[in-house]
Amino acid sequence: MASIQTISAQRDAVDIRVYAPDESLRPLVSSYYFLESMGPLADFAPPEQANIRFAIEGVWRLGGSDGKEPIKPSNASLFGPSDRARRFATDGGLLMGVGLTARGWLTLIGGHASDFANLILPLGRQLGPSGLEILGRLAHASGDSERVAILDAILRDRPARQNAYCAIAAQVQDAIQSGRIEDVADLAETVGVEHRRLLRVCTSAFGFPPVRLLRRQRFLRTLNRMRDRRDQPIGKLIDPSYYDQAHFNREFKAYMGMTPRAYFGMPHEIVDRVMEANDGASDRWRGDRREPSQAMGRERY
Repeated sequence: MASIQTISAQRDAVDIRVYAPDESLRPLVSSYYFLESMGPLADFAPPEQANIRFAIEGVWRLGGSDGKEPIKPSNASLFGPSDRARRFATDGGLLMGVGLTARGWLTLIGGHASDFANLILPLGRQLGPSGLEILGRLAHASGDSERVAILDAILRDRPARQNAYCAIAAQVQDAIQSGRIEDVADLAETVGVEHRRLLRVCTSAFGFPPVRLLRRQRFLRTLNRMRDRRDQPIGKLIDPSYYDQAHFNREFKAYMGMTPRAYFGMPHEIVDRVMEANDGASDRWRGDRREPSQAMGRERY
């Protein structure tokens, strides 16, 4: 591994590490990430694209922002694309995640992503070996490098899934994340497809129709800006496509289950660090800036 820089939250208690996949897998996998906690930990994860997560050590509980009893998902789980926040908590442990791009969903998982939207399911044999078999190999590995190598090898040898939407889905993802797309008509023109085909691509690869994807990205863009400048008034930070601050407040509550004031009144050291790590990794091995959705050449951040 090359130069090491640790991104830690409460540095003696929590460590967050983000790694790039093998170069051949980068169109499919946004990152591998590790969240290691030496004690109790809780935070809210914002809406995101699909992920695969392995609870290598400890118990990890998940819930919404609605106050319902949290659940304990399988230790090898597939997280469908989401348009709402999830609360996560643990008393301590090690979690490894695999962030999937839209093309990665089509190639590695298959199936209509909209059927998995906002769901958490046990990982089956989508990657070849069963989810629990992969978890066992990760649990017996000696460290991050070996775990990343295990996932790289499994994903390179994955069962081939062909999908006619792969190329268009990659274009849609780049266009949405560019921050330059104003509306669905603009998106359709940018990627060169008619509206009905765009709808099919988005629901198949991203789990949501294009208008909801654009709204989610607008929200994430604003959330990221607010994270960086918490000393400034919200009205100066919201995306210009919001009609006004009341419009943003309603959308914030729809995504996060609470008002901006309530959310930012809580500590979010973990999510902030994950966003920083993802931004730094993306800048370094993609050469451009990505919005926070999941979290190096072979560097650790």
